[in-house]
Amino acid sequence: MKKYIIPGLMAIVACGGFALSSVAFSGLASSTVEAVIAIRDHIKRSVAIFEAPVNPSLPNVLIIGDSISISYILPVRKRLEGIANVIRPVANCESTLSILENLDRWLGQTKWAVIHFNAGLHDLAHVQTEGIAPGKQTMVPVENGPRWVSIDTYRSNLEKIVERLKKTGARLVFATTTPVPAGAKSRVPEDVARYNEIALAVMREQGVQIDDLYSAVVESAYQYQKPQDVHFYPEGSEILANRVASSIKARLIDGEHGGRR
Repeated sequence: MKKYIIPGLMAIVACGGFALSSVAFSGLASSTVEAVIAIRDHIKRSVAIFEAPVNPSLPNVLIIGDSISISYILPVRKRLEGIANVIRPVANCESTLSILENLDRWLGQTKWAVIHFNAGLHDLAHVQTEGIAPGKQTMVPVENGPRWVSIDTYRSNLEKIVERLKKTGARLVFATTTPVPAGAKSRVPEDVARYNEIALAVMREQGVQIDDLYSAVVESAYQYQKPQDVHFYPEGSEILANRVASSIKARLIDGEHGGRR
């Protein structure tokens, strides 16, 4: 019976039934209740991340990035409350391939004041086949496949992304890729520095502002990053959020004073 209860309650939660009453939980094992509450909280957080309130009197900021940025979007939004609308695509933006495929749709017709963007962790991830289209790729142990995007293609893709972003007239900020800890599946820690070096070269050539998230956390990552995992505990995401919010705020001030794009 229990195997039918959880999917049923998941459906209720997914349809917006967040305020589940004690009646709905009566007779259920505590582990089942905890599972449903966890699902509810996850969905509520997802809604909060991807459905940002928009104040038409404030400038619009777009954050393009992978799951690292998904984890810091809410604290960034809190820090910029009343200053800017902070929005992100309803997706993990993954690699430069993913961004190029979806960028026009993500930009839409919105007038963006600042675009803060990153790609790297998925580009350097080892996969079954190099360069396969987004959504059709599976990460594998480093010895079992190539990197999703070669370092030369990474450079070329970043140049194309910057070219398209510049057409928006927004002020641009590129965030460097955060560390990969030893033992992380599908990624080699040393690749982060190699890919960041290429990204920094492209951004300097293109005059794009740098938000060096790598340097902000590399010395303390062992405290704030999950073991053998690229993701951060909430404390780590807060550190990243401080940097991201500060860099965005600086670019908004640049815009007010006619600073460089």
